Amino acid sequence: MAKRSLGETLHKLRVGLALRCPNCEQGRMFDGLFGMRRECDVCGVRFERHDGESVGGMYLNLGIAELIAIPGYFIVNALFHPPFLPHLIFWFVFTLVFCALFYRHARGLWVGISYLTGSVQRDADYESSKAATVTSPFGDEAGRR
Repeated sequence: MAKRSLGETLHKLRVGLALRCPNCEQGRMFDGLFGMRRECDVCGVRFERHDGESVGGMYLNLGIAELIAIPGYFIVNALFHPPFLPHLIFWFVFTLVFCALFYRHARGLWVGISYLTGSVQRDADYESSKAATVTSPFGDEAGRR
């Protein structure tokens, strides 16, 4: 994994948040509202290798929604003193709508994070890096996958 400057790291995260491929910065990551592409149509980079890799994006999505909704609830309550039930319902609905609309961006941000940690790469690059790091406990070639 190459050492990156803070500016380059933030740029790659911004590219992921903009739903573009963090490798070539041109290919799109999504088709529609929830349909993530398997790989970049420009450079061929695979965005996710295994099922469950998107869980981090879902955690980001929910975490950011709660970082907005919980302080928002208390600030609005302190400033305007709205009735409890409508206020609670508003923030509940806000959280659901925000999670649905921010889903793609949270997943894109997670792909950007995965790219920075070396998990997003072309299949040939992935297979060669995996073969170079996996060896048998006995040190022979037969133990390579």
